Amino acid sequence: MTSVPVVRVIKVGGSLLELPDLPGRLRQWLAHQPRAHNVLIAGGGQLVEQVRCWYRGRQSAEKETLDEVTAHWICIDLMSVTARLLHAWLPEMKYTAEIRLLQRRLHEAGGTLFDVAKWMRSEESSLPGTRLPCRWEVSSDSIAARLAVALAADELVLLKSSWPRTQGPKKPGLAALAEEAYIDRMFPRLAAELPPLRMVNLRG
Repeated sequence: MTSVPVVRVIKVGGSLLELPDLPGRLRQWLAHQPRAHNVLIAGGGQLVEQVRCWYRGRQSAEKETLDEVTAHWICIDLMSVTARLLHAWLPEMKYTAEIRLLQRRLHEAGGTLFDVAKWMRSEESSLPGTRLPCRWEVSSDSIAARLAVALAADELVLLKSSWPRTQGPKKPGLAALAEEAYIDRMFPRLAAELPPLRMVNLRG
C-alpha cells in the first residue's frame, strides 16, 4: 500500500514564470495531488540567465571578471525576487524566508512558499550530506533537492517546461538528464540522498 506523502518539496521552474496562466495551472495541479504540506521554491528564470550572460561575456572579453562564486550568490539572491513574485500570484500560499517557521508548519494543512536565500547563506553548507558548491553546476533543481533532504521530505517534484529530449523504452537516468541540461549537473550527485522524485511538464 502506497503511503501518502506528508511533506512535498516542489521546485517551480523559472521558465514557468513566463506563463501568463501559471497561477491557475499551479492551483489546478496542486488540487490533484495527494494530501501533503507543499513547500514551493521558485527557480530564477530569466533573471539568473541574465547573470549567466554577464558572466560569460566578461570571461570571453577578458575584462574584469565576474567570478563564479559571486555570480552564484547573486543568483541565489535573485531567487528571493522570484519567490516574492510567485507569492504575489499565489497570495493564499503562506510565504517565509525563515527555515524554523517553515519546519513548524510542515504538519499543517496547505503549503508554504519558501524563500531559500537566507537558508542557503546561513545553514545549507553546515548540514549533513552532500553540500552544494558555489558553482554554475548548481541550480534551483539541486537547491530543491538539498531542501528536500534537509526537511526529510516524503517527495520531491520538479515542475518543468518540457519533457526530456532523451527518448527510448526506458526512462533516462539522472546522469543522462544532466548531460542534456534538463536538470543541473549537481543533481545526480544527490540522488542517493533523495526522497521519491517526480518530474512534471507543467507547460505541456
